[in-house]
Amino acid sequence: MKRSVVIALTCVLAGFAQSGSPTAKKVVFVCEHGAAKSVMAGAEFARLARKHGLAVEVVTRGTNPDAEVGAAIRKNLLGDGMDIGSAKPLKVTAKDLKDAVAVVTFGPDLSSLLPKGTRALDWSATPPPSQDYQAARKYIMAQLEKLVADLQK
Repeated sequence: MKRSVVIALTCVLAGFAQSGSPTAKKVVFVCEHGAAKSVMAGAEFARLARKHGLAVEVVTRGTNPDAEVGAAIRKNLLGDGMDIGSAKPLKVTAKDLKDAVAVVTFGPDLSSLLPKGTRALDWSATPPPSQDYQAARKYIMAQLEKLVADLQK
């Protein structure tokens, strides 16, 4: 039987919080609606970071957020052992990106919000999870493995 991991949410950031530690590395995931790709990546990244002993603060956002995280995304994440609780999509702001060690975009142009010298990782090739959740998850997981390896250096 799979054990479910509850991904805790912070009230202030409404992102996934792994650690309140001042040494936590902030990673931000942004998709258009803040309701699928960024949520999947944030939940999976929180789990991978915990597995690798990384202290991270995970923030998920959208540029044009939906009112809710899609039911299918919630169900699939739960099936993968992750419960995102009452997480709701929020609009990305420049403050969200401040002090991030990594900003991942699934397509939206964040150039007007990015702090000087910060580069966004482009994961726009992620397949739409609404069409093929497993293909999207596989692509995201491959990218996350590289990101975790980079953050461990």
